This record gives sequence, C-alpha cells and structure tokens, in this order.
Amino acid sequence: MPLSPIVSSCLLSLGIGCASNIIAQRLKAYNAGIPFVFDDGLFFRFAVLSVITTPVNYYWQMWLEKTFPGWKTAPRQPGAASESDAEKGLSFKDDDKKDDSKTVKVRDWWNIFKKWFADCITLGALLNTAMFLILMGFMEGKSQAQIQTNLQVDMWKIIWDSYKIWPIANFISTTYCPVEKRIVFLSFCGLIWNVYLTLVATEL
Repeated sequence: MPLSPIVSSCLLSLGIGCASNIIAQRLKAYNAGIPFVFDDGLFFRFAVLSVITTPVNYYWQMWLEKTFPGWKTAPRQPGAASESDAEKGLSFKDDDKKDDSKTVKVRDWWNIFKKWFADCITLGALLNTAMFLILMGFMEGKSQAQIQTNLQVDMWKIIWDSYKIWPIANFISTTYCPVEKRIVFLSFCGLIWNVYLTLVATEL
C-alpha cells in the first residue's frame, strides 16, 4: 500500500535532516581538530524538529498553492498548444482530433511571485526560523526568557543567511514542482541548510 504524500514527505525529510545533522557534527569536530564524538542528544532534537515542522510546512505549501494558484485559465490562441502541453512533450498533428476547447492553462507569474515572496522572503522565513528557535530551546530545557532572547538575537541573522540559499530553491519549487512533491524537493535543498542549522544550534 503506497504511503500518502504527507507521510512520504515526513519520512524523507526526517532522513535528510538526520543525515545533515551527522555531517554537521563531523564537520564541526574536523574544523575544531578534535576527535568526532556523536552527540545523540543533538541528533534526537533535530529528528524531533523534522517530525514536527515537516507537516506544518506541508500544509503551508498546500495553503500557498490554494491561495495563489500557479496556473490560470486564458483564451486559447488559434493553433497554439498550451504551456502545460509543451512541458509534457505532447505533439499535435493536423490529422489529430481537433481540440474545440477555447481556453488553456498557463502559468500565473504574478501568483508565483506572491507565493515565492510569502514563503521565502516573509512569512515562510519567519515561521520556520521561529519554529527552529522555539522548539530547539524547549527541547534544550531553556526558559521562556532565554528562548525570547534567542528570538531577538538570532532570528534575523538566520533569516538573512537563509536568503543565500532559499530564494532560488523556492522559486524553482513554486514554479516547477507539484505541490505534493514540493517538500521533498525543498528537503533535498535543505541538506546544506540543515548543516548550517546544526552548527547554529550548537552555539545557542
């Protein structure tokens, strides 16, 4: 029985998150010139973080797609194939059955931009950074005041660093990835980002 898209996304994201955590731990030991000692507590916290945040991001992507659909209906130009037809590699011959439809599906670039801006530049960046700092602080046993300090001190630095990776990744995902596969793609892109977050977490 095939797994549902959200379960598949969660499992894949968990695997990638765990792998990136191990890479980050090894990298930190190598850079410090010390023997590698596996930090199972940090590994467990990142696994829990992935399990909690992946469903939130999955439904966030669903909401974005519903609110800002990436495709819109437009009048069909005589003799022209739709962009979606071209992407699928479909060809049409003169002796094929004529398509009487007067409309086609085309990309809504304005909606794509709004999705990209909301997910990568504003709300999505704030949501994920806040979840990271709050959940990691909670699992490390920090007080509410300490977590609040981390939010005030570290949030904007992390968001600024995220702009070095996520704008391009988010543009590709919102433009070319089906919404149910978007978290999978972003999880692969997040391999490097999660290494960065692991290194940040060791300094909090």
